[in-house]
Amino acid sequence: MKNAKIFTPIQIGNRTFRNRIMMAPMTLSIESMDGTVSEELQKHYVERAEGGVGILEMDAVTVDLGYLYRGPTTCMDDDSYIAPFKEFTDKIHAAGGALFPQITHVGPESIIGYFGQNPPGPSVYINDNGHYTREIDKDEIKLIIKQYGEACKRAEQAGCDGIALHCGHAYMMPGSFLSPLRNFRSDEYGGNIDNRSRFVCEVIDEIRRNVSPGFPIIMRVSGSERYPGGNTLDDMLYILPKIVAHGIDALEISGGTQYEAPWTIIPSHGEPRGVNVKEATEIKKVVDVPVFVVGKIESVVYGAELVERGLVDGITLGRPLLADPDIVNKTYEGRLEDIAPCASCCGGCVGARNAEDQVAKCNINPRLGRESRFGRDLGKAEKSKKVLVIGAGPGGLMAAKVAAERGHKVTVWEKAHTCGGQVNMAAKAPGKQDDMKWIQYLLVQCRKLGVELVNDKEATVEAVKEFAPEAAIIATGAVPFIPDIPGITEHEIVTAQDFLTGKHPIVEGKVCILGGGIVALETAEVVQQFHRYQGHDDLNMDIVEMLPTMAKDLAANIREPMMRRLKSHGFGMYTNTKVLEYRGNTILVEKADGTQLEMGPYDHILFSMGTKPYNTLSEELEKIVPEVKVIGDAHKASLIVWATRAGFDAAMEL
Repeated sequence: MKNAKIFTPIQIGNRTFRNRIMMAPMTLSIESMDGTVSEELQKHYVERAEGGVGILEMDAVTVDLGYLYRGPTTCMDDDSYIAPFKEFTDKIHAAGGALFPQITHVGPESIIGYFGQNPPGPSVYINDNGHYTREIDKDEIKLIIKQYGEACKRAEQAGCDGIALHCGHAYMMPGSFLSPLRNFRSDEYGGNIDNRSRFVCEVIDEIRRNVSPGFPIIMRVSGSERYPGGNTLDDMLYILPKIVAHGIDALEISGGTQYEAPWTIIPSHGEPRGVNVKEATEIKKVVDVPVFVVGKIESVVYGAELVERGLVDGITLGRPLLADPDIVNKTYEGRLEDIAPCASCCGGCVGARNAEDQVAKCNINPRLGRESRFGRDLGKAEKSKKVLVIGAGPGGLMAAKVAAERGHKVTVWEKAHTCGGQVNMAAKAPGKQDDMKWIQYLLVQCRKLGVELVNDKEATVEAVKEFAPEAAIIATGAVPFIPDIPGITEHEIVTAQDFLTGKHPIVEGKVCILGGGIVALETAEVVQQFHRYQGHDDLNMDIVEMLPTMAKDLAANIREPMMRRLKSHGFGMYTNTKVLEYRGNTILVEKADGTQLEMGPYDHILFSMGTKPYNTLSEELEKIVPEVKVIGDAHKASLIVWATRAGFDAAMEL
């Protein structure tokens, strides 16, 4: 890969950058409330610069800290930010990278709506926080434009190598002015696309007046908003040459809209890779500046192909750089098997955030958001121990990998014939096959580190006692939870896991799935897919959930496409529906209004009502093993991201 064009320098504006790979701006929630660049955020970016990224785009550096964006927000609205920001850019340069802060006014996306104020925007509408925006007047437009120029001047004074301008996704101030989905004005800033682009063009003009000649400006824009009534590719082919003429030095082509279809911006599993390549390729034909593309560019290898074919001039990586900060260098060196792979799952980086812990996470990189605490070199343990890991799911394999890296002698026992735990079932859902990349990566790393992997080996107290480990990590996972409802003990119980593991095939017939969580919905998709493979197109299936919403904890860009697919098959989707009695081939349920009815008869009823920890060993092992740790689902049934993090943390504590 060393000779690939993607690793050659590229000129943007009056500067040359070491390669054609940019890091996408991503909200990580490790920013500071005071607008400065936190130590954690600095460490995060510096690692990616050290890892070989040419240009690092920094998320949402606001021109006005009075309008916060989703909490902590980096800022450039005052000269006092210049000096501390310069310290940060110096670190990026020392690591070989270049920094482009994404200068923005968050405008309609501001969280001030939670404090009783209306966020400013081009027009009045409801933002993605559910708050009404207010239409700004021309005086405020002029003020904001001036703020852009001043902020960009400060960015250059702080040593930044250029600035990025976010004008995509019908989002934030520039993007919302540009989009007909947000801009309903009747003055010179609204109406046709030339008028809608006026705000963006005046911002660029003001930036150019405030920075030195040739100072690079990269503009991110949706090649198509992919929503009825939004900007189309034809619109962009018409307007972008005009916008570029105002002083844009490179384009970064994204796609989609933030409110209506967030999955078009951050495609999850099941969506095709390179979702914006078509638009970027067409736009490249009508502009005379470098064109980068972002949007499920899953690897540098794939990006290199796009550049080599001349479809684009460069690529922007987002989530793959969260999974592995060294993906660029590893690809350059040909160490592809050592890359921690992104599966586009959105599990931790987009989802898996809650009120207690908003920081972005990654299923395969437990260090994400904690780089200042855990460096690349995890260090050696004070004493090398004989460690037994029981269970070879993602949590157990992560624990084994990290323990071996720290110098322990590690053995893994797995009861099943194959490793991977519940990922083996999850990967059967449409589009989720890439989840197995995590298991393959962990297995390769474990073997390279000398971990002994033993399959078809059940851990018993006697076997562990004979093995005599100095530490044991119990990663035995979870088992299906079966609620205590009338009829449960009188009839055969079939779980979603029974179907997914092949114990209970479903070839035809009417199906009911009890539960509306992620496993239940993915099982429904697998049943439908299997049914279609058998040549049947008329699957009759009901999904019953007691809560008001199915898969409520899933990130919107995963949940919404899944719900659309399920509804398109005509399945019965019953929420607020509680199962009162299980009758073998029928169920008695109660609706929210208290109405009771019998549903069925069904040929197959699958239980998918959650899981519970499976841990039969810890109590006894604590009597014979000096150090015992219970991790992942064996401790508390949850998501993969928590299992791998628990495995990492347990190994670090040995």
